[in-house]
Order: sequence, then C-alpha cells, then structure tokens
Amino acid sequence: GVDPKRVCVDTRDIPKNAGCFRYDDGREEWRCLLGFKRENNTCVEDNSPNCNTNNGGCDTTADCQNAERNEENSKKIICTCKEPTPNAYYEGVFC
Repeated sequence: GVDPKRVCVDTRDIPKNAGCFRYDDGREEWRCLLGFKRENNTCVEDNSPNCNTNNGGCDTTADCQNAERNEENSKKIICTCKEPTPNAYYEGVFC
C-alpha cells in the first residue's frame, strides 16, 4: 500500500488517470499513471509509450524497461525504483 504520509491532502486538481505524491517537505505533485500521457492538465491514453519519451512515464530516478506485451502482461512499460528510494508508488511513476 501507499505510505499514508505520501498521500496528497489537496486532491481537487488531480485529473483522472493520475497519481499524486506528497514529498517530505509537504510539496504535492501529480503525474499521469503508466499508459497515460499529460495533455494540458489531463491524462490521456498513450497507445505507444516508450522509455525514450519522458522515461516512459517512470520516475526520473527509476529504470524504465519496454515490456513485451503478451496475454499475461498488458503493461507496456515496467518501472524499477532504485536506492536510495526503492519504494515504487503508482507502479514506479514516483519513487
């Protein structure tokens, strides 16, 4: 689960298909979930995400991997968070 201290307090402006993260200093930031890309202040479906664009939607500190799409795996991008922030939030959109 998500660490409660990482949950955003102000959720009014978070669009659909986005995840919000609260930093230690109280700043809050939303980013589009995997498989979505930001357009203005919304998240729209991204039919061809890849790691060369915006690190695939992964956190800038995460490793991005283009996943093989098959019947067991519908994900196109795999984000792997690394030390010193190895915990993945929203599948690695934040670390």
